[in-house]
Amino acid sequence: MRDPEFVKRAIEPVLEAEEAPSPEEMADAAAYSRFHFHRIFKSVMGETPGELRRRLLLERAAFSVSNGVASATEIAFEAGYESLEGFIRSFRRAFGVSPGAFRKSGLHWLLHAPNDVHFRPISDLVPGGKMDLLDRLLEHDLWLTRRLLECARNLDDARLDAPLATPSRPISFEPWQRSLRDLLDRIVFGKEVWVAALEHQGLPEERDKSVDGMLRRLEIAYPMFIGLARRVRDQEQWDLTFVDELCEPPETFTFGGMISHVVTFGTYRRGLAVEALKSLGIDELGYGDPIQWEREVRG
Repeated sequence: MRDPEFVKRAIEPVLEAEEAPSPEEMADAAAYSRFHFHRIFKSVMGETPGELRRRLLLERAAFSVSNGVASATEIAFEAGYESLEGFIRSFRRAFGVSPGAFRKSGLHWLLHAPNDVHFRPISDLVPGGKMDLLDRLLEHDLWLTRRLLECARNLDDARLDAPLATPSRPISFEPWQRSLRDLLDRIVFGKEVWVAALEHQGLPEERDKSVDGMLRRLEIAYPMFIGLARRVRDQEQWDLTFVDELCEPPETFTFGGMISHVVTFGTYRRGLAVEALKSLGIDELGYGDPIQWEREVRG
């Protein structure tokens, strides 16, 4: 059962309330008994109301941590924790680092979800709220890449590795993308390589190219890249240069040029992946249009 009106009634209280409502309050708002609400909600959303609530509270907490809007203790109590220690343990399990390390890391506050429901700052939820072009490009990129990989979960290895009608290699020094798996891997790798260069890390010799492996890689690399791009914007460092030591020989780039490069080729590859999925009978993503993303996220 996938009832859009049910989903709308169920998640609106979570997204719009100052404090995330309890599962009982969510059931009342959706006009269902708690048992019936819980069963249908899990089948539609892929997580229970309680799991959704806890995840959104942690995402909101991570947003507050990254922006320094309150002390860790205040954030812990706002997230419903009775002690700072309990909050820190949950935060570390969810994000892999303590709140203090998270604030310095540039990681994004979004956690992996079986649906596209996430905490959004108030300015992103109110009609006319401020969300600039970079925000739209980055958030649409993350949203669509997740959707592409989630759709690819329905494919067996034979279809994932089937030759594309037109192989792709938009950049001469990279390997050919001859299958949907190659395309999806390259979409994620396009963020990983720049994160590695800027964090002075080596690239892994072997990448996990299973669909679940690429989703895990996505959830590590994309938030780091998004955090980096937003810092460049906020500090107006578009023309600041850095040296990419992964290049042979090392090369110098501007942050603005690098981000434009990632956006350009990411857009191209995602379009190819959408068409590849259509050729395999999966057309639920439409055109992969940012307008579709904006309507779903912002209403």
